[in-house]
Amino acid sequence: MSLSKDLTVKASVGLHARPAAEFVKLAQQFNGTVTIDKNGIEVDGKSMIGILKLAIKQGETFQLTIDGEDEETFMKQFEELVNKDD
Repeated sequence: MSLSKDLTVKASVGLHARPAAEFVKLAQQFNGTVTIDKNGIEVDGKSMIGILKLAIKQGETFQLTIDGEDEETFMKQFEELVNKDD
């Protein structure tokens, strides 16, 4: 069973460079799939290049879908990550 949630980026730099690297690092710890959907464009949440291509800026919302073990725990961790304000 998968878990999906809309997340809004708080960091002033958006989901670029350092925040994207932190996101990928967390995603790689998750035993399952991590998918980011922004405006109908889906990318693998374990791919730094995929995330950077979406160019998610501060205040923008994307849908995160995770499917695997400990989904709720990891969803909370992803939420905390994108809610960090630098």
